[in-house]
Amino acid sequence: MKLRPSKIRYSQDSISNTFDIRSDHPCIRIGETLDELCDGITDIDEIPTISVAEIGGKWFTADNRRLWVFRKLEELGKCRKIPVDEVDDIPSSKMTTENRGVDIEVRGSPGGRWIRKLEDSDTSSEEESSDDDDLYGQFGSWKI
Repeated sequence: MKLRPSKIRYSQDSISNTFDIRSDHPCIRIGETLDELCDGITDIDEIPTISVAEIGGKWFTADNRRLWVFRKLEELGKCRKIPVDEVDDIPSSKMTTENRGVDIEVRGSPGGRWIRKLEDSDTSSEEESSDDDDLYGQFGSWKI
């Protein structure tokens, strides 16, 4: 089955900015993986497939860092759908989201160059549409 990354929700409220030591990309920052995919160094098929579970009519994953990368690829127009494996459930210890999995905070800088393109476009549209303080910059939070 294939799904749009934007249709998959996060199971947690925050993620580390690097992949786990046990992953295929140990200690690599998630933004650097985004760069490799955008630059054609790595193919989407080389990233392990994420598992999803349908909960309350919505798709959730415990593979939050990979989903972050795939969502950014989608925002950049670099992918529309990704292959997923459907599972029965997500361990309750992984279901810590307090915002229904809509967005996630990256603890620390995700690194990489391509993320800056998204930030620059977000900043310019925010500046044009709002006179309010830039809460994104104020808190230094990396949100989707």
